[in-house]
Amino acid sequence: MTALFDMDGTLFAGDSQLRFCRWILKKHAWRRLYLAAVAPCGLLRGLHIFNTERMKRAFLAYAWQMPKEQLLKHCEAFVQEEIIPALYPAVLEKLRAHQAAGDTTVLCSASPDWWTQLVGKALGFTHTIGTPTQEFRRVPFMPNIPAPGNNKGANKLVRLAKLGFTHADVGYTDSAADLPMLSICDKAVLVNPKPAFAAKVPGAEILTPPKNLPKAFALRCVLGL
Repeated sequence: MTALFDMDGTLFAGDSQLRFCRWILKKHAWRRLYLAAVAPCGLLRGLHIFNTERMKRAFLAYAWQMPKEQLLKHCEAFVQEEIIPALYPAVLEKLRAHQAAGDTTVLCSASPDWWTQLVGKALGFTHTIGTPTQEFRRVPFMPNIPAPGNNKGANKLVRLAKLGFTHADVGYTDSAADLPMLSICDKAVLVNPKPAFAAKVPGAEILTPPKNLPKAFALRCVLGL
């Protein structure tokens, strides 16, 4: 049996990219200057000049010029101290049941490989797929993302197929962006889905763990508060 798992919003509440941004800014307050670079990019995104992938690359400016070794240490601590404690118990129970049964488990996320691979390793996934970035010694401004691009939507199918997965028994997600991934799954398990998304996946199992996010979560993360 093969089970596919999205990560952000599925294994835990919120976006890990926002969480990691806050993690870095709380430890390196001067990096809040990244807002001077990201704000114009946000305007370009609003004008549809920047697409989602380009905006994601620009958002990583909070880590600009950070040495790779330092970034890795931050990622390791971030996963152990922030992500693991935030896991939804109900979803973790599903993952552990698959692993106990000997199933193949695949973590497939749009978040950067910087920490996604570490989450997959920490939780014992058979395979982990995140959004890769170019190799670097120091984090470049707007790191390049190799083809087929941001690991989201149909691009997940491309990367899954490269690992030999063109069919799965069950897929876990919170997002309508994963409808392509669910299209190759016999069963869907939706985590806190919006009603419009749930309506598109009739017969899906629904999990509703409490989100427990602070107020103004996204803004606090972007500001490092």
